[in-house]
Amino acid sequence: MNNNFKENLRRIRKENNLSQEQLADELGVSRQAISKWESGAAYPEMDKIIALCDKFNLNIDDLLHKDIKEIKGEEESKKKLNIFINDFLKFITNTINMFSNMNLKSKIKCLFEQFIIAFILFIVSFIIYNVLSSLFSNVLIILPNIIYTFLSGVLKSILVIALVIVSIIIITHIFKTRYLNYYEKVKEEKNNKESEDKIKDENQEFLKNNEDRIIIRDSRHSEYNFINMLFKFIIIIIKIFATWFGLCIAFVLVCLFGSFIASFLMYKTGLFFIGLLIAILSASVIGIVILLLIINFIFNRKNDKKKMIWSFIISLITFGIGCGLTFVGTLSFNIIYDNEHMLKTVTREYDMKEDLIITNNYGEIEYIETDDKNIKIEYQINKYCEIDDNSYNNYITAWTYCENPIEIAKEYIKNINDKKIIPINSSIEKMTVYTNKTNIETLKNNWNNNMKQTENNRIIDSYEERINELKDENKELKQEIEELKNQLDD
Repeated sequence: MNNNFKENLRRIRKENNLSQEQLADELGVSRQAISKWESGAAYPEMDKIIALCDKFNLNIDDLLHKDIKEIKGEEESKKKLNIFINDFLKFITNTINMFSNMNLKSKIKCLFEQFIIAFILFIVSFIIYNVLSSLFSNVLIILPNIIYTFLSGVLKSILVIALVIVSIIIITHIFKTRYLNYYEKVKEEKNNKESEDKIKDENQEFLKNNEDRIIIRDSRHSEYNFINMLFKFIIIIIKIFATWFGLCIAFVLVCLFGSFIASFLMYKTGLFFIGLLIAILSASVIGIVILLLIINFIFNRKNDKKKMIWSFIISLITFGIGCGLTFVGTLSFNIIYDNEHMLKTVTREYDMKEDLIITNNYGEIEYIETDDKNIKIEYQINKYCEIDDNSYNNYITAWTYCENPIEIAKEYIKNINDKKIIPINSSIEKMTVYTNKTNIETLKNNWNNNMKQTENNRIIDSYEERINELKDENKELKQEIEELKNQLDD
């Protein structure tokens, strides 16, 4: 028998808080016998060894020949691992059981909470990662480039793994505390109150109407208020957006009401007029339903769901009918591209210069040869508009302005009532230049040279921009080379 026995006996006696006299009483021996066993001066008989093994849950070989401390450590490790595995499996089982007992609304609320918590943790982790990464870079920058790259990558990887693990632990803990523990608590309460009547509470959210279903998230058992505060904040944000959207809907409704009144100006168009009225009215009803939903949501009012749903569906169908009638009505319209009766001619005269350029942003200029030494330009414009021009340096520029757009609208409505679609343009329709042959050639050459110069300037600007980019890249490259040289010198 080796010395392991005396060490093991002393250790297990102290771990169990027994004195030599107490252990001797339990084994039916004297205290001196226990003292001799622990000192190695004597050894117990086989029946005493068996009694020791039974009392401390050991086998004879471990007690006599092995280190009890190592054996206990291995047993504790196995025990902790088994506890961890059992807890993990229990967590999964309880989660599955809880979700199977939750109704759809409770499931959505639970998953939404986890998503919000995960999103917040992601933002916080992102900030921590960037701050610590910057700190690592500033601290490790003094090292050689190879070592810096390696250590920076390793530390960043460790940081990412640590942040992910911490985030998972936080999410799991909140989920377990807020839902699983609550699930067990309510389940236990329900089992204890099976014989009692069910308590009806408006603040409770019921699962399915089965008798074996439980209540999820009773306000009496709510252990965390930050989720509720988070929900309130999110709802406030949603209400702000809903208010903005409601104002947009209100503006659209005002425009629809105005369009409804204006549509009576087209009463001669038959089906087009009827369809337009129906479409505008039904679109207004749809807008009113949406606006009421938004208002009720903002002020926490109940909706008359049946009326709103039926109003929305009927209005949608009516809107489709109105659009269909409007389309059928437009088939009887004639499209007329000749709008000569809508135009008038305005004439301007200019002095000829050798470097004169006539600008035109509306189309080709027609040149007509005459005997005039100066220049006469005819502008064709809308009869309700006027021409304004400017002769500055060597450029002649002209544009139109319409002081009475109501007349244009009246003309357009008149054409609609006559079932005609005539394009009405308020810009310059045509420019005609009258001058002699020499002036015409000079004007054309000046315009071509101006276009070439403009193109050359554009090319030069692009080249200069590219040169500046190359200079900046060259500076960055030189700076990087200098940094590498400094690292090599270090």
